[in-house]
Parts: sequence; structure tokens; C-alpha cells
Amino acid sequence: MNWGSQISTVIGVVLGIGATLLGDRVRYRREQATRSQEVLRDLYVRYLNTLNESSSSIRLIVIKETDPAARYQAALDAFRESSVLEHRYEINLLAPLPVKEKSDQAYRLLRKLRDLLETKPDITLTSTDYLEALDQFHNARKELQEIMRANL
Repeated sequence: MNWGSQISTVIGVVLGIGATLLGDRVRYRREQATRSQEVLRDLYVRYLNTLNESSSSIRLIVIKETDPAARYQAALDAFRESSVLEHRYEINLLAPLPVKEKSDQAYRLLRKLRDLLETKPDITLTSTDYLEALDQFHNARKELQEIMRANL
């Protein structure tokens, strides 16, 4: 019996199986990384859109609503309907810490902008308080976009 050819065959089979398993593992990790990045990208886009929609809703409320109580209630309703808090929770669960911190900052500043409608009932789009709060929010959103882009 020729043991050399049988041993060579067994070694070849083991090497073939090992190479296949290694290739499958590398492909699996690459697919997981791609999927994870797609999930984060979609989440980031949804969160940024929600922030924009909420700030636009607040702006429209400042323009259209004159009654202070109705104005603040409309802002609360718009804020709640925008799902910004829901997306913020998703960011907190899935995003890395730097993105989470910047998203929290943008959320707090958006909430501050919303709450101005309660604390400053006569606020307008040209009021100093409104413009300062809006500017702070826009800067925080821009920083958030930059950190999200760097993460992707």
C-alpha cells in the first residue's frame, strides 16, 4: 500500500476544508461589517431628517400660531409626532459614544428651541433668543453630521 499518496490526499483535504472555512469566515465578517454600516447610515439619515423636520415644525408654529398656549402645545405635539426621541434611543443603542454624545447635544438644543415657545410667549423668528437657540442647534447638528460621517 502506498501511504504517501494517502497521506498527501488527507493533507490536501484538510487544507482545502480549512481554506474554505477561512474564506467563509472572512466573507461573513465582511458582510456583517457592511450590514452594520448600512444600518448605521440609515439610522443616521433618519435621525438627521427627524431633527430637521422638528426644527422646521417649530419654525412654522412660530410663524402661524399667535396664542402662546396653543403655540407651545402645537410645538409639543409636533415634537412628539416627529419620532425624534425614538430615533435618539436607537442612536444610543447602536452608535459609538462620540456619535451618541453629539446626538444628545443636538436633541437637548432642539428641545431648548421648542421650550422657548413656553418661556418666551412673544417670541418671533427675529427674536434674539430664538436666533441664538436656532444657531446653537444648527451648530450642534453640523457637528453631529461631521462625527457621523467620520464614523461611516
